Amino acid sequence: MSHPIQVAVVGATGLVGQAVLDLLASRDFPASRVFAVDTQDHDGETVEFGNLELDVHPLDEFGFEVTPLVIFVAGGEISRQYVPLAREAGATVIDFSSVYRQDDEVPLIVPALNGSLLADLPESALIAVPNCTVTPLAIALKALAGHGLKRVTVSTYQSVSGSGQAALEELANQTTALFGQRDAEVEVYAKRIAFNLLPKIGEADEGGETEEELSVVNELHRLFGDDELAIEATCVRVPIFFGHAWSVTVETETEVEAKRARHLFAAVGLHVVDHPQKADGYATPMEVAGNDKVWVSRVRRTGKTLSFWLTADNVRAGAAMSCITVAEALQNTGYFA
Repeated sequence: MSHPIQVAVVGATGLVGQAVLDLLASRDFPASRVFAVDTQDHDGETVEFGNLELDVHPLDEFGFEVTPLVIFVAGGEISRQYVPLAREAGATVIDFSSVYRQDDEVPLIVPALNGSLLADLPESALIAVPNCTVTPLAIALKALAGHGLKRVTVSTYQSVSGSGQAALEELANQTTALFGQRDAEVEVYAKRIAFNLLPKIGEADEGGETEEELSVVNELHRLFGDDELAIEATCVRVPIFFGHAWSVTVETETEVEAKRARHLFAAVGLHVVDHPQKADGYATPMEVAGNDKVWVSRVRRTGKTLSFWLTADNVRAGAAMSCITVAEALQNTGYFA
């Protein structure tokens, strides 16, 4: 039975923080009170929570002992500094940053995939949430896992909102400048993003793999408990404001007919829009913006290889919803009772 608790959202003024607050309100999460928390430079601001406006509490003055649950969506530097403090104060933490995702002592959780790990958590636990590029893909792969996953090849097409508010403004400013026949200033990205594609997200290692590509590989290996699964990823930044997309090809041990694959995807909660004979029988990032679900289209089979197209609102479905489903799963297990 759900036990109402006080909840703090750290990073509440950011894109993901605002989406977390919206989902907490719209999904009627049993919170007796919600605290919006952010860095000192947001002191005096307010954020929306359903029909309410919440004052933003300065992070360095906030007392975590009043909140059994804290959701961190403020980035790696903040998580590294304040997650230990929140836990010392007795809070359980859900962290959406890269800091703890490869820590063997911290469970990396997608409830639809490995939610059983939540049953054995200690008090004041820390739970890591995967990259927003990983979770939708992991759920789709879970649908096919019964046929034996051998190789996954994925190209991602990631909107600028994945880089935060400054990137949204840069895309808007560059677009306006180009239409006005002015030079487009480049600050957030190494090259112009407006009317362009950038096939590098994050720094690259000696082998040429970027941080985002390694995140996809390493986090999928952790989630499936299989370091031998062959995964090839190419991550591309694209000039749209919201919505990521994935072009995925999966080699399986046994053949999966396209019709069966559509049923499997629907069974794990994906929204299937796949009408090959219709000119508009597929989903795009524009259509899924503001939606909570992951959409799948273009499902087709060649032998033991299945290809499909995923798209989702990266901020809402990929990031915020991932945090909320973990919080709901904790409540459903009676963790806070």
